[in-house]
Parts: sequence; C-alpha cells; structure tokens
Amino acid sequence: YVNPCMWLGSSASGCRPLQVDTPPRPALPADHGLNGSMHKTSSLAKLREAGHAAVYRAAGGNRELVGLWLFVLSTFFGTGMSLCAKLLARQGVPVFEVVLVRSLTLLAFTVPVLVRQKVNPFGDQRRWLYVLRGVLGFGSVSLLYYAVTLLTMADANVLAFLAPLWAALLSPLLLAEWPSSGLVVALPVSIFGVLLVAQPPWLFGLSEGTVSILGLAVGITQSLFSALAKMAVRALNTNTESMAAIIFSMGAVSTLCSAIAVTVLGQWMLPRTASALALLAANGLMGYGNQVTQTAALQRAKAAPAIAMSYLSVIWGLAADVLVFHDAPDWLSLLGAVIICGCSFAVAYWERLEKQRREARERTAAVLLGDEEAVQPLLDPRPAATATS
Repeated sequence: YVNPCMWLGSSASGCRPLQVDTPPRPALPADHGLNGSMHKTSSLAKLREAGHAAVYRAAGGNRELVGLWLFVLSTFFGTGMSLCAKLLARQGVPVFEVVLVRSLTLLAFTVPVLVRQKVNPFGDQRRWLYVLRGVLGFGSVSLLYYAVTLLTMADANVLAFLAPLWAALLSPLLLAEWPSSGLVVALPVSIFGVLLVAQPPWLFGLSEGTVSILGLAVGITQSLFSALAKMAVRALNTNTESMAAIIFSMGAVSTLCSAIAVTVLGQWMLPRTASALALLAANGLMGYGNQVTQTAALQRAKAAPAIAMSYLSVIWGLAADVLVFHDAPDWLSLLGAVIICGCSFAVAYWERLEKQRREARERTAAVLLGDEEAVQPLLDPRPAATATS
C-alpha cells in the first residue's frame, strides 16, 4: 500500500500532513536523573556521617572507661607511694632521702623519652615556669611525705583534697580565671570539715587533741603547694608543651632541692635492711606510675568523673590505716572527711558546669554571627583530649 499523498503532496485535496503520535516520555521517579542522584548522594553522606558519629561515640565511651580505670590505678599508686613513705619513716629513713629517690626515678624514666622525641626538657620559652613548677612539686611531695608521718593515711589524703579549693580561691589572682559561685558556700563548709578531722581541744572540750596540730598545718600547706603546682602546669598550657618535659622539670628540680636538703641537714642514711631498699624502690616506681596513669587518665576521661574517682584515695588510706597500722578513725573524722571530699567535688562540678554554660553561650553567639570556626566543634562528635600532670 502506497499513500497517494506522498506523491501528490500535502496540498492535494483530501491530503493532510502525516502526523506521528509520539508516546509521552514517562516521568522519572525522584531517585533518577540529576536531582535524584544528588538526593541519593546527600542521603548516603548523611548516613555515613551518622555512622561515623556512632563509631566515634562508641570509641569515646570505651576511651573514657579506660581513662576511669587508669585513674583508679593512679589513686592506688598515690596511696601506695604515701604508704611506703610512712613505713620508711618508721625505719628512720629521712623524708628528703625518700623524695630524692623518687625524683631520680622520674628522671630515669623521662630522659629516654625526651631523647627519643628530641624535646628540650625546659622548653624554648617561659623556662622560669618549669623551674617554678618543679619547686612547687618538690614542696608538695615533701610535705605530703612529712604529713603521713604525723597523721593517719586517711587524714593526710583528706587534707590534700583542699587543693581544688585553694586553686579556685587563687585563680582570679594568678590565672585571671574567676571561680564558680559555689566556692562561697564550699569554702566555709570545708573549713568545718577540717575542724572535724582535727578535733582541736578548745572546740571539742577534750584534754588533748586527737590530731597533731603540726601535722594538720603540714597537711593544709601541702594542699596549697599542690594547688599552686597544678596552676603552674595550667599556665604552661599542656596542650602545646611536652608532658615528658613537665615531668622531667619536676624530677630535675626535686632532685637538686632534695640533695641540697639532705646535705645541709645531714640526714643522708644508707638503707640497712632489704625491706628499706625494697620500699625505696617501690616508692619511686609508684611515684612514676602515679604521674603516668594520672596523665593518661585525664587525656581520656572527662574531668568530673575523673575527679570523682580521685576520692578513692581516701578509701585506700582508710584501708591502709586499719590493715597495716591498726588505726581506725572515729566517726567525727569520717564525717569531716566526707564533708571535705564533698565540697571539693562540688567545686569541681560547679566549675565544669559553668564552663559548659559559658562555652554554650559563646558558640550560640558564633552561630548567630556566622563564625564557622567556632561552630565546627559543635559538629565534630569526637571528644577533645585534655592533658595535665
């Protein structure tokens, strides 16, 4: 069959142009085409980011759990260090000799690390802060060892927890960091707790005090030195300074100061028994273990749970008093210990809470102003590492 219009043309009578009905193109679903591909890619990216966030959260949880266990180990090392010092004092070994052995142990472990990392042990700048931190650390450790010879282990550990209160009280003057309002309440309450631990005769109507006044003064002064040493570490900015260098500076300055003290006071005494040698070695190893585990713990765990774990040292001290020295505390001392520890934890918690609120306000302002660098920490699920000594 031949269509005549093909020969006669479309102008012929009865002929119309050939029209071909083209079927309509089916509409593509949303998942096809350019828009669909972009939508699919965006969805996959969101799923991938959500998966990464979940992995980071899981890893962060495990990391924090490891950090808390490391802090438990740190408190055990710290109490063991004080226990060795108390036992050595009963064998007649001078306090500064114990500090000297501990300081030499710190040097023995940190020097190879500094050589391998090629780090200047006293830094390139602010070397006076390294020296100051070493002097304060030497004073803190020496006073702690002296305090445990005058007080029970538990009382000496409890008085050491006055350090956060000292730090909060002195931060406005030395670091220009204003403490939380909770310090106004915690400070007088903690002083009441100290009175319960000390039980002075003029207040409790006793013929003589149950706690050495000299030991009480040494313990309070030790907490002050400990707070100042931690503030010096904070001034060094541990996020940029080598932790091995900070530990080395403390070991080097403590070695020098303790050697001078032993020489001037004429207190050098060679250990005569195997138990004294073993206690000296154990004290040095536990001192280094305390430094390393505490630093590693605070790099992994959040500050508030880590501080809560630090109060286990009071439990270890009570156990040592009862099991080793057969010295059980009375209920007033226990109440004072609970009050001091509670105030210290409350101050640390309030400081952390106010810091989070301040950062939230700053980030909210950054979002409103469109500051991408300040907004980025809100989008990153990975926990930030914190280093301290």
